Amino acid sequence: MMNNDIKEASLPHERMMINLALFHLLLPVAAFSSGHIAWILSFALVGALVSIGWIAWKAKFVQYASVVIQQHWNLAWRHAKWLLISYGVSVVIMLVAWSISAMQPDHNMATIMLVVFSRIAAVPILLMVLLIFMLEMTALSDARKGA
Repeated sequence: MMNNDIKEASLPHERMMINLALFHLLLPVAAFSSGHIAWILSFALVGALVSIGWIAWKAKFVQYASVVIQQHWNLAWRHAKWLLISYGVSVVIMLVAWSISAMQPDHNMATIMLVVFSRIAAVPILLMVLLIFMLEMTALSDARKGA
């Protein structure tokens, strides 16, 4: 594989790892250490979805000269889909939390439940981010070897 093909095959994995590092690790830490949690987390979610959309577009609609490059874009898109599934699981957990807390007669207990469930809802995304980081590191290594 030529040097340019190696760079092109590496690109989807580099983009996915930037997405994970910036929108799933760095910005959430910044959000929770500042007073602008909702604004920063909203920005991180939109940024992550735009990044995932770009990866999906490149995987589905762009034709590459090399099959290996196409396969690496498809692999990054498959990993991104797993991340989207983890978002869905977290949304379901939060919907359950809002439903249960809405039935609580005590406002303080409802607030406590939302806080607890919001922490639980973050777990599927965090675990998936860690898993995808490892998978993307391996895929990036393979791409740089021309595999």
